[in-house]
Amino acid sequence: MTHRRGGEGGFTLLEMLIAMAVFAVMSLVAYQGLRAVLNADHVTREQAQRLADLQVTLSVLERDLAQVVDVTVRDEFGDPLPPVRLRAGGEHQLLELVRAGAGGEQRLRRTAWQITERGLERRLWPGVDVVDAQSMRVRHFADLVDEHQQLGMESRFQFIVRTPSGLDRVDAWPPADADAEGSGLPVAIELVLDIPGLGEIRRLLAVGL
Repeated sequence: MTHRRGGEGGFTLLEMLIAMAVFAVMSLVAYQGLRAVLNADHVTREQAQRLADLQVTLSVLERDLAQVVDVTVRDEFGDPLPPVRLRAGGEHQLLELVRAGAGGEQRLRRTAWQITERGLERRLWPGVDVVDAQSMRVRHFADLVDEHQQLGMESRFQFIVRTPSGLDRVDAWPPADADAEGSGLPVAIELVLDIPGLGEIRRLLAVGL
């Protein structure tokens, strides 16, 4: 009888190359999937942080507007200023107001909110006077867009006023034909923020509760 010796087991060079190629493709697919998940998680975290910052900002703004006092103050020239003022036509909208609850010796404080290119900032004076510009402190609130983005052009403050025909919106306060010492207060202020990726966010805030 003739006996045949079986061949030794193993992989050929071609089989090794094919296995390495398959492993490389699978690794690339897995890496791309992992990177997509990490990028999505990063974007989600950024959006969540922005929304949290926006919520804090809106809470502070809501508190300021609720404490607005209908009192006439004077500017550095002695001219009367209304308790709420927004001048239309500027590069950035600056909402100025006089509110109570400052604490300490000053019972009233002049405060302003400005819509900037990236979010909102709050300006504080130690009292109601605006004579000393160096006494003003600025606190930046909520970067709502990425570093290379800007808030949309529709971002603005609007005033809700009561008219004989009902409630209406106006873009500036006090009205052009109103007396600065007797213009009173609007019913509410609507904040509109045009945020890239989120669209328009609107918040209606009562004035002087």
